[in-house]
Parts: sequence; structure tokens; C-alpha cells
Amino acid sequence: MKKRVLVLGGTRYVGKRLVQLLLDSGDAVTVGTRGRHPVSFSGDVAHLKLDRFDHDSMQTALAKGDWDVVYDQQCYAPEDAAVAIEILKGKAGRYILCSTRMVYGETTQAKEDAFDPYAYPIAFSGRGSVDYGEGKRLSEAVLFQRGTFSSVAVRFPIILGPDDYTDRLRVQVGRVAAGKHVNVVNPDAKGSLISSVEAASFLAWLSRVHFTGPFNACSAGSVAGKEIVAFIEEATGKTATVLRQPDDQPMSLFWARASFTLSAAKAQHCGFPFLRTRDWLPLLVQDEAAQLTGR
Repeated sequence: MKKRVLVLGGTRYVGKRLVQLLLDSGDAVTVGTRGRHPVSFSGDVAHLKLDRFDHDSMQTALAKGDWDVVYDQQCYAPEDAAVAIEILKGKAGRYILCSTRMVYGETTQAKEDAFDPYAYPIAFSGRGSVDYGEGKRLSEAVLFQRGTFSSVAVRFPIILGPDDYTDRLRVQVGRVAAGKHVNVVNPDAKGSLISSVEAASFLAWLSRVHFTGPFNACSAGSVAGKEIVAFIEEATGKTATVLRQPDDQPMSLFWARASFTLSAAKAQHCGFPFLRTRDWLPLLVQDEAAQLTGR
């Protein structure tokens, strides 16, 4: 059945892929953004110009809306969640928050119950006063404890794809291709990943099911930093010089001191078939190397 869907932040990366998937499914999609990036899709998309972090802007833009599903990719603080709950009351049937694995802190193998947003103490101290992980923890807590609609929080690990505006993989491929060193804090540290294609597919799937609560979303099988370096070496034909030290890249792919993996068993049990990391990651590395070296 055709759904009315609002995507807050849907003109880049995972959001852009999500919007196209929803359009391909026949949904009526509205994108809410500040208008800094083109709203260009294969299909008709309504655009609401708004500032996600300004209460009055949100209230004005969403005053006359009514949506079956709302995706929020721009909720970073409890204040953001509270504004969404207030303004979307009676206007949204289902609310899907893009969260992060950072809600688990230093947990090494995380299932959803390792962080319980239904019992986490809520505190409002102003946007920007807490770090990214705590902001998402508090956002989830506000959503699940005070929200009035069917809600989901998707806890993503690092997302990689050819459209990644952070360039976190492309930077490392470029360094190896140019004969420069790469900084890997702990080459043996394993982590979970997900591709931007699969992340968008999972979000789109959530619009068609009725499950609620937190969900981990990651590809099957974790990979160590040294394995990713090996993929890059194979793709570039160069031997990498690896230094065990922090990177100067703000969103480095190799920042982890210890292994940190997610369990996606809950989502799999509910029916979503995740890809194997080793099936898509080497191909992505090869594509990145081809873009940089012309091989």
C-alpha cells in the first residue's frame, strides 16, 4: 500500500538512497532539509525547507503534514527528539530514528539489550553539551519514554559506500596508492560495518514491517583493520606502510583501540537478510582504487 513518508535529511548518502528506494516502491515521499543540496530523484519528491535544529522552523514547515512514516537522520540530542515528539504528535504513525553503535560505549560485543533506552535517565543540558554517543543515548531515551508513536532506533556501525562524503575509505586507499603510510591504532581490532546500499535497504524495510524498539543493523561478519589494509593492498598493487598510531583524519576508519562488534541477530530473526561484509567490502575497495589509480 502506498505510504506517505517524510525523510528529515534525505539528499545525500544513505538518505538519498533511502528516498529513491521509497519512490521505487511507489510511496509518496517528502524530504525536509535546509536546501543546501539538490533534491534530485527519479520520481516526484516534495520538498519542505526547514532547519531541523530550529523549533519554529520545524513547527512552521510540518504544521499541515500527515505521514505514515517519518525517518529522522538528524536527531543528535534529546532536545531534537523532544521537538520531534511535540511537533509530530498526531502527524506520524511511525518514527524511525537513525542512531549509532556508539550508544554502547566500550562494549565489545553488543546486542540491543546492552543499552536500554526505556530506562536511561533523561537529561536536557543543551545541544552540543554532550558527545555524539551520549547525544544519541539521550535521543533514544526521550523517543522511547515520551514518544506517542510507533518508534524504532537503528543502531548503525561505520557505513561505507562510494557516496560517502566523509571519504574515510577513499582517503586510506589514496594513501596506500600514493605510497604514503596509513595510521592504524590497532590492526587486530575487529569491527562491524555496513554498506550504504544495505543501510538504505534496511531503513526502507522498516517502513513495511511493524517491529518497534532498537535494532542493530550491520553486515554479517566483522573485519579487522589489517584485513581492510590487505584489501587495499590487493586493489592497488602496493604494499602498505602501517603505523600503529592515531590518525589525523577526523573520521578515521582505523581509530579503534579494541574490537567492537554488533549482533544483528534480532533484525535477522525478524526477516532482514544482511549481506556478508567480505562479499561487498573488497569490491568497494577495488572500485575506490580504480577511481584513484585508473586500474
